[in-house]
Amino acid sequence: MATKINLDISQRVDITCRKGDTFKLELTFTDSNSDAIDISAYSWKMDVKETDTSAGNILSDTDFTYTGNSNGSLTVEATATVMAGVDGGLYVYDLQSTNSGEVKTWVYGIFKVNEDVSE
Repeated sequence: MATKINLDISQRVDITCRKGDTFKLELTFTDSNSDAIDISAYSWKMDVKETDTSAGNILSDTDFTYTGNSNGSLTVEATATVMAGVDGGLYVYDLQSTNSGEVKTWVYGIFKVNEDVSE
């Protein structure tokens, strides 16, 4: 019998982007057999915070748009206008889905925003 079970399937993926640029993150999700996971019916949420225990968000799930399809591809986007409001710095994020009432965190990590020179 197992003495340890890890239900956390999330993977660390650190992101670096630039203040004021359009943000576009493209991910592909597959199962343990490398088959695409149909995520077309999933709803998504990505929050960016100063720390993992911060009460407020730097970016909230409504600042992003999410497009998932039956081939396991997910695109997360934020406009250049939204990203212009984020100061350069190191933050943390995670990306969660909800499907048929099941909530799952897929990726998490550092969200680094580099300052922009041209405005």
